[in-house]
Amino acid sequence: MQKIKRNYLPLYALSGFGPGLINLMITAYLIDGLSTAGFLKNIENWTYANKTIVMTALFSVFVLIAKIVDGVADVPLASLTDTLKTRWGKRRPAILIGYIPMIITYILFCFPLEIAEHSLLNTIWFGVLLIFFFTSYTLTLVTYYGTYSEVTENDSDRHYLSSWKAFFDTIQYSIGYAVIPLMVGGLNIRHIALILSPLLLTMIIPFFLLKEQSTLPEDVAKRVEAGETVEEEVPFLESIKLTIMNKGFLMWLLVFGIFFFGLQMFLAGQNVLASGPMGLNSWQIAIINSAAFAPVPLMLYFYRKVMKKKGFRFAFQTAMGSFAVAMLMFSIAYIKWIPNEYIRLAIGATGGAIGSYGLGAFFSAPYAIPAQAAADELKATGKSHPSMYFAMQGLCTALVGALSTSVVWLNVKEITLPDNPVFGAHLMPYIVIAACVIAIIAANYMPKEYNEMGKEK
Repeated sequence: MQKIKRNYLPLYALSGFGPGLINLMITAYLIDGLSTAGFLKNIENWTYANKTIVMTALFSVFVLIAKIVDGVADVPLASLTDTLKTRWGKRRPAILIGYIPMIITYILFCFPLEIAEHSLLNTIWFGVLLIFFFTSYTLTLVTYYGTYSEVTENDSDRHYLSSWKAFFDTIQYSIGYAVIPLMVGGLNIRHIALILSPLLLTMIIPFFLLKEQSTLPEDVAKRVEAGETVEEEVPFLESIKLTIMNKGFLMWLLVFGIFFFGLQMFLAGQNVLASGPMGLNSWQIAIINSAAFAPVPLMLYFYRKVMKKKGFRFAFQTAMGSFAVAMLMFSIAYIKWIPNEYIRLAIGATGGAIGSYGLGAFFSAPYAIPAQAAADELKATGKSHPSMYFAMQGLCTALVGALSTSVVWLNVKEITLPDNPVFGAHLMPYIVIAACVIAIIAANYMPKEYNEMGKEK
């Protein structure tokens, strides 16, 4: 594949912005919007119809199935995009195959089949849509991320591309968690989702920037005969074996998976936490989220400074630590403990600012580590299967995310006390803190090269 010039890498990093924001809309807002559980304020806008239009227990099973299917599908879909044979190459056709159904299923998810309490029809409808959305989204993004090691010339360019992706993720999450709560003050959440749908067009950027040759066997054979260097194609089972034999990468998955359990629970339920246990309205939620996301570019700079001095492992541990402190602040800003809403707002905003240090790390590391692992393997063996590294990471996070957001979160937030309907939602920060602490401890067992990674020579 032809390399992309360094000055075009920021534009290439923008490609995933739209799909990422749309995925955030579904996981953080639309799924919760099907039920009134946990909300206290602006319920008519936070939810589809100011009522619970799905059977919560059954729908949580559908969410679990959708995310498991998504995670399991990562691996064969990664192999598909790594070995696809067409006259147009392998990456652009694979992106297109996932891109079109992703758009269709997202739009359909904004339209319930009926407005009725605890509807079985809606439960099945939204459950099936989730399965198709997550699968098509995965094929699109795992293909796109798989190109990170192919379109860059060297390690410096890969970190440059990952840093720009982290920057756009910051904007994405700022819109998702600061702008959208403001919009909820006057618009229903599913109408907001439709307004944002044109942002999916950012995914057409790779169709213009990627320059691929035919991957048909006869065309590849001609290039070999002409003396061109052709990367060795890796069969499906060998690709899996090579990935799971990478001990450093597996330790990264363990640490990131533990932490991701808590992170995903918070991202999926932050609007419920803020509206319910913290008792905040839409503009106050926007202030807290602005405090969390606005400093991220600066905090990303400090994170990189720490990494250059102490290495990746230590820097990532400090990032997880800052996130745990932020969760502690959110738990303190409890409507049952602090009656004054402005004091709760101040505590929450302080927690958001503290946690912003970790957010930049969480945006960049999941792109940089798999891309670096794939690039190192290509350099050492000549074998190219970068999408499989992202797929294995995706499989890990999908299974962990399914357990976190469906089995645990959707049921924990249903816990109530006679005088406290939001008690379950208040438990969430403590679960996140526990995940952060366990992940910090587990990171001490990562291989030495991960502690050296990122250090200035």
